[in-house]
Amino acid sequence: MGWDQHVLMPAAGAGGRAGAMATLQAIAHDRLTNPRLGEILEELSVDGSLDETRAASVRVLKRDHEKATKVPERVVREIAEEQGLAFQAWTEARAASDFSILEPHLARMVSLKKEEADALGWEHERYDALLDQYEPEMLTSEVEALFTDLVNKLRPLAEQILQKAGDRPEWLTDAYEIDKQTDFCHWLIQVLNFDTTRGRLDVSPHPFTIHIGPGDVRQTTRYDERNLMMSIQGTIHESGHALYEQGIPEEFLGLPVGETRSLGLHESQSRLWEIMVGTGRPFTEFLLPHLKDRFPSQLSGIDPDDYYRGVIHPRRSLIRVNSDAVTYNLHITFRFELELALFRDELEVKDLPEAWDAAMEKHVGIRPDDIANGVLQDMHWSIGALGYFPTYSLGTLWAAALYRKAEEELPELSDDLRKGETGPLLEWLREKVHRPANTRPAKEIAQAVLGESLSADPFIEYLKQKYSEVYGLDI
Repeated sequence: MGWDQHVLMPAAGAGGRAGAMATLQAIAHDRLTNPRLGEILEELSVDGSLDETRAASVRVLKRDHEKATKVPERVVREIAEEQGLAFQAWTEARAASDFSILEPHLARMVSLKKEEADALGWEHERYDALLDQYEPEMLTSEVEALFTDLVNKLRPLAEQILQKAGDRPEWLTDAYEIDKQTDFCHWLIQVLNFDTTRGRLDVSPHPFTIHIGPGDVRQTTRYDERNLMMSIQGTIHESGHALYEQGIPEEFLGLPVGETRSLGLHESQSRLWEIMVGTGRPFTEFLLPHLKDRFPSQLSGIDPDDYYRGVIHPRRSLIRVNSDAVTYNLHITFRFELELALFRDELEVKDLPEAWDAAMEKHVGIRPDDIANGVLQDMHWSIGALGYFPTYSLGTLWAAALYRKAEEELPELSDDLRKGETGPLLEWLREKVHRPANTRPAKEIAQAVLGESLSADPFIEYLKQKYSEVYGLDI
């Protein structure tokens, strides 16, 4: 139903769909909070005969049950109803560049999420309860410390890189036929080893990936005739998510351990493929001839150096999803700050547009030209995904560390990618990240692979090496 709402549903169906989804979520909540389920889980949690997988499933489901029992069914239903209505209001508000269309729905959503957070309970601050829904066992204080270090190191580095970048290559904004872009992206997902017999690629206003059930993983992308890289990078990004979902062991599917709870670890997969592979020199060398076959008039005079410099060209962008590896995380960190302010009761929804513009100017160095390119650009808050944004940067930091480890353990990795052979890297990720699924907390899975805690340093070092080689920076 969610996939249909974003891909195919007519706008007029928003009200009916919101009611239907609210009903289903209320039923699911009722079953999850059933006292008998709690009794069974309590018995199983002390059953020493369970194997590792079953014990992990009990642990995860018990956590879900205990949290769900704290939230009144009324709140669950009202959030579900508001999600459908607010999302539709967001689509209309963005098209009209009018925050007033979304404002009452967003104010209601924030109020409900505060009520939900307080019902769930929190020890340090309210935002912890929201963050825990997307990044279990991660505290706001941990994210703040990570992001403070990231911003302090990234902003001066970004300024240095942006000063050297020069004008954007003209070929990036040439006209590229949508049907040929579509054909290329459907070819590309197969190069990345996405199994099209167990999934599909469609189009939506905001790209996303969803695991509907066994053998059914769906991803979407979007196209712009004047922005070839948007569809390519968006497709690679969503394929990273989709490959993770297709890598969950079949015997886990339908069980709590088969659900990928850490969105930061999930995002590490999309960011690793999008940035480290998709904008890496070896893979861009592989892609260019295939792009030239489809767009000879636009790319005939572009050599591998030209293409690589264009793909990684940094610039200040108003739109988060159109930003580059250098500036992307600056978009995330200010969204995190705004969310914290909302849930610390330091900011009201009605004041979000101005607060957004000021924060973007401070962090990214550019001010929105209209509200559609400002506070209305993302759908996340409209669907109640408050606490979600930090996972994008957590994922980026994990991606850089994981790719560095993969390079150490796969000495032929660059040569493989230069030939378009993505299988060895995918199999490494399957072993290290995909197959463990939700059997252990994300921090524990990553720690086992990396041998170190999450930090900003691998990502900062990645950017320094990448851009010093291209621009001759003395970093």
